[in-house]
Amino acid sequence: MPKVKPNNLEERRRIVRACIASNMELYHLDNEAIAAKMGFAERTFRNKRESPETFTMEELWKLSKILKFTPIQNASILAGQALTSGEVKKFILL
Repeated sequence: MPKVKPNNLEERRRIVRACIASNMELYHLDNEAIAAKMGFAERTFRNKRESPETFTMEELWKLSKILKFTPIQNASILAGQALTSGEVKKFILL
């Protein structure tokens, strides 16, 4: 049986989750540490990670600083798709 392609919203969620998870691993941060820095309960942060569309822009800005997202990660989260450095450069030069 062929795999079913995830819908557009789920693909966008996966992009955000991947950026968060990779930087959490890179900087040895857990849910509890990030939640404390953001002023959330740990459960609230876990829920927002599961459904990233519930993050506000202000929360994403704060999360970006805490997890030290790269410009490409920031652009990917905002665009809702995995971007390459070439795509980001092309966009900037438009």
